[in-house]
Amino acid sequence: MFRTALFTVVLSAPLLIQAQRIEAAQPMGGPAALQHLIEQELRYPVAALEANIKGDVTVVVGVNGDGSVAGMQVWRSVCPECDAEALRIVRMVRFAPSTATDERGAGDHYLVVPFDPSKYKRWVKVRPKKQGDVFKLPASDTLLVYTPKQLDSQVVPLVPKGNAGLGQFLADNMRYPDEAYRRNIEGVVRLHFTIEPSGSVSNMYATEELGGGCTDEAMRLIYKAPWSPGIKNGERVRSTSEVSIRFTLPQRTR
Repeated sequence: MFRTALFTVVLSAPLLIQAQRIEAAQPMGGPAALQHLIEQELRYPVAALEANIKGDVTVVVGVNGDGSVAGMQVWRSVCPECDAEALRIVRMVRFAPSTATDERGAGDHYLVVPFDPSKYKRWVKVRPKKQGDVFKLPASDTLLVYTPKQLDSQVVPLVPKGNAGLGQFLADNMRYPDEAYRRNIEGVVRLHFTIEPSGSVSNMYATEELGGGCTDEAMRLIYKAPWSPGIKNGERVRSTSEVSIRFTLPQRTR
């Protein structure tokens, strides 16, 4: 049974990344965030798509303890065009700084970017449509990520009433997790993420989690919402955002 619940939504500037129980720097959001990024942003090379070329490109990324990328290269190739696209996708991955204070914070990561024509065609069909004048602006070709205060125009959810209507949009689309309902779990999930120039959500992770499936449900809802990207100097740019969602148990019926 699907259950709706009351909750509040707060959009704010991102907090500092909380210390995580890891030694080496890690991709923000882990494998799930990488997979979502691929599904939303991959551009299959036309020649490779027409030739039905498929396979997994593996990119090895050297990451410093502060989360900056020291270098990357293709470790397992498919074709030159797919390799180049895999590198473009991996450059969009952001890394959370290490909790280690010595050289253990640095390390190599092997990230896999799959190329499969049938899967790609399904991904393209469900990508949100780009609506609004903002998408007539050029997209920045840099990977620089701006904070909300640095933007000329803020990120806005493309739902009725914008930021003011985000809570209602999430309420209309949410399902209170069965496990959280059974265990009487209430509380706040806080999510940090990047809005790409395309309006897609990437690199999402929780800075404040809640059990019983609430964190996963909050992420599903934010991924579901369409977004208008931030604007800087007349271009669509990458920028960070943060959303806090309070889960409140619905009234039990007798």
